[in-house]
Amino acid sequence: MPTYFGLNKLTVVVGETTAETLNSIFAAWKIPAQKAWNTSGDLCSGVAIDDRIKIDDKDYNPLIKCNCNFVNSTICRITALKVYAIDVVGPIPPQLWSLTYLTNLNLGQNYLTGSLSPAIGNLTRMEWMSFGINALYGPLPKEIGLLTNLKLLAIGVNNFSGSIPAEIGNCTKLVKMYIGNTGLAGEIPLSFANLVLLEDTWDSWIATMFYCRRIRGTSLSGPIPSSFSNLTSLRELGLGDIPNGSISLEFIKDMKSLSTLVFRNSNLTGTIPSNIGEYSSFQHVGLSFNKLHGPIPASLFYLNQLTNLFLGNNTLNGSLPIQKSQALSNIDVSYNDLSGSLPSWVSLPNLKINLVVNNFSLEGLNKRTEVPAEELPLQSRQRNL
Repeated sequence: MPTYFGLNKLTVVVGETTAETLNSIFAAWKIPAQKAWNTSGDLCSGVAIDDRIKIDDKDYNPLIKCNCNFVNSTICRITALKVYAIDVVGPIPPQLWSLTYLTNLNLGQNYLTGSLSPAIGNLTRMEWMSFGINALYGPLPKEIGLLTNLKLLAIGVNNFSGSIPAEIGNCTKLVKMYIGNTGLAGEIPLSFANLVLLEDTWDSWIATMFYCRRIRGTSLSGPIPSSFSNLTSLRELGLGDIPNGSISLEFIKDMKSLSTLVFRNSNLTGTIPSNIGEYSSFQHVGLSFNKLHGPIPASLFYLNQLTNLFLGNNTLNGSLPIQKSQALSNIDVSYNDLSGSLPSWVSLPNLKINLVVNNFSLEGLNKRTEVPAEELPLQSRQRNL
């Protein structure tokens, strides 16, 4: 029999099967429900329907939230479930995939094991979903592409295998995606270019980085699809340690919203675009350990928000500009073919700079600065990034 209870002078009902489902999930994980809400009686009551208490409220964990506006406010559905960082151990109970009205699911930072079931495709209303920092393994189901309302996907720090399914490109509402240190490998699917709303996508926290407004990647391989130029909403983009393929920076030509551009050891070739000064939102640029050649456009040093510039270990030539922005405080141009006289700003007291292994001339520098040439920061004071 269903469970009935009063709410705002209306009678609403939540199915007995839903209560049983939730109880079976908690029983499998050996966790009790909080006293503030009742899974054996009025499931959608108390904090579960209190609009003042949000699903991410730190004072309530685990927590469910309900929406009681179905069928003229006569039906309640569980729409959010949080079991976050409370040391839950074991696989994800199959009953979870029957909670098809969920829009928010946070199971992050536990000890969950096993694989993600293809039944994850049942959760077509899902908008915010996190399994990050667990011990899940196996492939990422292609059925995740059925979650077309998904805005956030967090699966980083797990033990998945295989590649990112091409079906991820169906999730065109994705804004945030955290897939770093997942164990996923293989080529970046061309369908990523469909995710034009991506703001944050971490697909690699350490080595293989690929963030779109944060997207970093682990063990992904190249080449980078040229269709990535469609991702014009990206704020942060990075790729690192790409084992095959090569690409120029031409594909970022329309990504003027970027604040971070990091491609470390990514087989970048060609030159730094001459219009790089148009990227006025740049704060961090890291292009070390690549095959870039040609001069460094002076306009890159003039960007008002750029604080970190790492261009070490390329074959860049030419000279450094005579001026730089005040914001630029961390520079690495080591191991290149740069030459010419050093500008006076290299001796600024709060500047971290690495100029080692180039062909600079120190002639006349002492006349332009108060620092003796032998005290200039020509030794590595900054790690290549």
